[in-house]
Amino acid sequence: MEFILNIFSPDPAAATSTMLFGAIFFTFMFMFFLILGVTGLAQRRADIRSRMLQDRAVKANGALADYEWEDNARSLRFQSLADSLALLANVERGAKPNEKESEKTKLQRELLRAGYFGENSAFWYQIIRMAVAAAFPIFGSMVMGAFAIEPQTSTKMAILSSLAGIGFLLPGRYIVWRQGRLQQQCRNGFPDFMDLMVVCAEAGLGTRAAIDRIARDIAQTYPYLGANLYLMSLELRAGGALSEAVGNLAKRVNLEEVTALGSLLQQTEQLGTNIGDALRVYSDEMRDKRLSRAEEKAYALPVKLVLPLGIFVFPVMLVVIAVPVIFRIKNTLFQ
Repeated sequence: MEFILNIFSPDPAAATSTMLFGAIFFTFMFMFFLILGVTGLAQRRADIRSRMLQDRAVKANGALADYEWEDNARSLRFQSLADSLALLANVERGAKPNEKESEKTKLQRELLRAGYFGENSAFWYQIIRMAVAAAFPIFGSMVMGAFAIEPQTSTKMAILSSLAGIGFLLPGRYIVWRQGRLQQQCRNGFPDFMDLMVVCAEAGLGTRAAIDRIARDIAQTYPYLGANLYLMSLELRAGGALSEAVGNLAKRVNLEEVTALGSLLQQTEQLGTNIGDALRVYSDEMRDKRLSRAEEKAYALPVKLVLPLGIFVFPVMLVVIAVPVIFRIKNTLFQ
């Protein structure tokens, strides 16, 4: 502790105030994360209780449970059902319409799009962000002490504050980068999902059974898309409408193709048309879109190669070609 105080405040007279500030800061952060954790636990239990009451309300009044484990809290199947309902509540918490989103709900939605489905993901994200924001100034002070760099006090505080700001924003930039990577994974895997949907529809499987089957198979190639499809199958098992489940999937993966698929399935159910033909046409359209994106990148490649070729390749080729000529001219004329 004294080493850390000496880093930030070499003057012993300021050590007491620094320690008091640190105690107040860490007390505030402890209370903040304690309240956040208790609130998240209470919200989780409330969501589970609400969903279970909705499932019971579907049945007739006074009807008994279909299975004994549905009323046995110690049953493993009951615990598995509770975990699945908690996961659905955690996912759907940021997808409720006509409600003002809080900062925690927005953060939870962003973490879901980044592939973090845990119930405490927002809590640990805040912990990591605070830890990185505190670690960067300490590391910067250690580097300045190791290389004997002694700037002025104002300059040092500005550098440490900048490092703390960078550390605070760095986890957010990582989340954005991970969202883009997973979104690209879903965009690449969505045509394969549509092909499998066509195969299942032609084999006689219903839409809900096909999604449940495809979610297990496609997770081996596209894990994030498979996880979202599994969540979609859980929503369908819980009694949700197909269009609503597809809409929630579109919000999680943030793809226009999924939104269009939801509209297609809804219109197919309303009009009673053959879902196999509709899925086949839409699958071919997805294939064409993926091919057009690949062609667009291929056409843009020569333009992107101009700068690396001009900086790294052409000077090297010029040296390789010109140096032997220069040595021959030198040996011929200046012997």
